[in-house]
Amino acid sequence: MFDWYTHLCDYYKVTIEEALKLGTRSSGRKPSLPGSETCQPVSGKTFEDIWEEKKRTCTQDIFDFYKDQGAWSAFRQCVRHKDLEQLHAGYINFLIQNGGIKSGGHICEYGAGVAPFTTTFLKYLNSDLADSFNLKITIVDVDCEHLNFAKYRLNKIKEDLDLKGIELNFITVEPDKLPLFNQKLDSLFCFEVLEHVPSPVDVINNIKESMHPGGYYIENFIKHDNLDDDDDGPDLVSARKERTEYYKIVNEYYNLINPSKEVSELNPSVTRIWQRNSL
Repeated sequence: MFDWYTHLCDYYKVTIEEALKLGTRSSGRKPSLPGSETCQPVSGKTFEDIWEEKKRTCTQDIFDFYKDQGAWSAFRQCVRHKDLEQLHAGYINFLIQNGGIKSGGHICEYGAGVAPFTTTFLKYLNSDLADSFNLKITIVDVDCEHLNFAKYRLNKIKEDLDLKGIELNFITVEPDKLPLFNQKLDSLFCFEVLEHVPSPVDVINNIKESMHPGGYYIENFIKHDNLDDDDDGPDLVSARKERTEYYKIVNEYYNLINPSKEVSELNPSVTRIWQRNSL
C-alpha cells in the first residue's frame, strides 16, 4: 500500500520530512522546491512573488502561473489532502451506493491538481471492487507540474494494484477552450477550483452539458470575505464576480442533495452534493 508521501518522495527524490516541510503552508515562506523530469527547481520566492512576476491579464497569463510555480502545488496539495482521505472516501462511498460511480461508468476530477479524490478511490477500489470494476476516469487541469505528478502517481497506483478495469484519461485545458468529453459523466468532483478559474459560469455550463441526468456534481467555491474586487491574485476577481450567476445556474439545473445549515450562505465554502435534473 502507499501513503500520502510515497509517490511524492519518489518523483522529487526527497525525504518524508522534506516533503512535509515543502508542502506545509505558512505566511511569507520561500521554499527551495526541487525540480523533476517535468519541471525546473523554484526557490527564493513566495507564492505571491510567482503570481506577480508577470502581468496576469489574459487566460494564458493566468494558466502560466500554474506552470511557473514548478512543484509548489504538488507538495502543497499532497500535504493539504493527507488528513482528508476519510472525507474523500465518504463522498466516494456515497457515489458508489447511489450509482454515481458504477461499473461501465465515467467520472471526472475537474481542476484535479494532484487528483486527491481519484487517488483515494483507487486505494478504496483495491480493497472492495478491483476484480469486477470497469470505469473511465477523466482528469482535467491546465498544463502544470501538479498535473504531471498526478499522471505519474495515478498510473503508478493503477500498475502496482493491477487495476486493469480502470481507464485513466487526462485532458489538458487550453486557454479559452473548455474540455470536451466523449462520454457523458456520471459524477464530477470540482474541489477548491472555481475561485481560480477565469469564468465559473463557463465552467458550469460546460459541466452541465457533459453530465447525464441524475449525475452527481460535488463542488465547492471558496469565498474569502477579506478579498475585494481590487484584490486580484490566484483567487480571481473575475471568479468572485460570477459567483451569484454560477449558483443561479447550478440551482436551475441541479437539485441539492445535502441540504442543511452547513450549505447555507452562512458557510459559503462548504462542499455541496448536487444531482443533475432533466432540464
